[in-house]
Amino acid sequence: CIRDRNTPIKRMISQDEVSNVAASTSILTSNTNTAVPTVIWSDNFSSASNWVFTNQSIPSLDWSIETDPMAIPVSVLAPFASATASDGFLFINSDATGGGDNDGTPVIVTATSVQMIDCSSSPYVQISFSHNYRWWHDTRGVRISGDGGVTWNEPNTILYPNGGSITDENNYPSDQNSGNPEITTYDISAFAGGRDSVMVQFYYDDNDYWGWYWAVDDVSISEIPDNGLAIQDEVFGGWWVNYIATGGLGQNYTQYPMNQATANPYAFEAVLKNTGIATQSVTMYADITGPTGMTTSHSSNSISLAVTEQDTFAATTTYTPTMNGVYTIEMWGVADSAGLGAVITNTDITTKTTEVTTDIYGKDLGTQEGYWRLSRTGNYPGGFEVGADYDIYTNDELYAVDVYLTDWSIPGTAIYASLYEIDADPNLDPIPLSVSDDHIISSGEPGSWITIPFLSPQPLLQGTTYSISLGGYMHPLDSAGIGVAGNGYASSDRLFDKDDHYQNGAPTWYTIGDIPMLRMNFNND
Repeated sequence: CIRDRNTPIKRMISQDEVSNVAASTSILTSNTNTAVPTVIWSDNFSSASNWVFTNQSIPSLDWSIETDPMAIPVSVLAPFASATASDGFLFINSDATGGGDNDGTPVIVTATSVQMIDCSSSPYVQISFSHNYRWWHDTRGVRISGDGGVTWNEPNTILYPNGGSITDENNYPSDQNSGNPEITTYDISAFAGGRDSVMVQFYYDDNDYWGWYWAVDDVSISEIPDNGLAIQDEVFGGWWVNYIATGGLGQNYTQYPMNQATANPYAFEAVLKNTGIATQSVTMYADITGPTGMTTSHSSNSISLAVTEQDTFAATTTYTPTMNGVYTIEMWGVADSAGLGAVITNTDITTKTTEVTTDIYGKDLGTQEGYWRLSRTGNYPGGFEVGADYDIYTNDELYAVDVYLTDWSIPGTAIYASLYEIDADPNLDPIPLSVSDDHIISSGEPGSWITIPFLSPQPLLQGTTYSISLGGYMHPLDSAGIGVAGNGYASSDRLFDKDDHYQNGAPTWYTIGDIPMLRMNFNND
């Protein structure tokens, strides 16, 4: 089942902050296609004897070697899809311990390789592993020792560009759910290159929260090849660069009204990193294929990237759709060895979809991955509003809000839709504009899309960012939830704690890291 952890995450919301993260991280993502590297050492976790397990858990709980890929406690991430999962994988499961938060029952574990790994003949080396997790205030990461365990170092990650964990108590890199599998590669040359006593350690700490889990498999250390390229953070709304010219946030709109798409065409951007040793001339490419099957190609200017360098690439042309329907976007990078044409390296192709509509404006991916509750009981009961921000590129009128209700929403529960204007000053709260009448959930509505109309059409002005929200009320029995679908790295979304459930001292707006299934409806019928 899908289970929520109803705590908002104060995440980066300004474009500049997000862009700086993308520019500074040195993580290598799974979307990389290079010459097959020479493997120095590998382990598929088929034998616990290759690892030393330690724990400081209360009560005692340690890593295990799990052979059932269905042991993953999150349905959308099961079965674990690593290449050798059925032969065994490293597994720790805070979720199975139950209990509460901060109740003196932490899960703290390490798994350290037994073998001393000899990298003395290889000055440039990388570690790669498959993994799978869902975040809830739990810290997870990998450490490397180049001196037989005397000292330990952590590679650069998205959260910690100067070395640190993959996730920590307060943050995760992009989405609460990882990929399945998430294949992560780190450059560990500074710690392990040219060393003959290299060791690997995976660690997990749920920080005394009722956390989730971590599954790890197929770890290897290999030489970094001369030529390699990775692509990440692909967007088609201009999140990294084009928003500067067009205004707004440059979000990825998966349902895009024709009038808005014409005023603000699709803009293709991504972060590309040189994962090889040699300097390479790098170009990003994007193909968009429309409902008729016609494909339009786009590309960026070429940029020379030295070893470990990365940059943000933007296509030199945008795309204006000519008809409604579903469009498929394929994005990839190509590296030419210093522009000489001697070695050509391609990344994997990332595929995204978007639909050009008549009157529906949306950002979610369409299939529920989790949810946010609209009310909470317990010691600090309260009601919430969950909101999604939208940029208006040409004047229009908003008639209603479309929302996906969770299947456990209780018929008879009262909910409502709201419209806000987002102040140009990000430190100021959204400005309330309109609220719908209460909508009473009927028996056939949970687990489906519903439409909540406003009392009158709401004018939306070009150049303005608005937020639509779904709200609920504090109630001992009635409850409702809104589905979420997609992570928020190229999206601005929020939560309003109306009754100070989180004890901030006053009603508070927070940013959240998931995209609510909440769409603008411009249909006047």
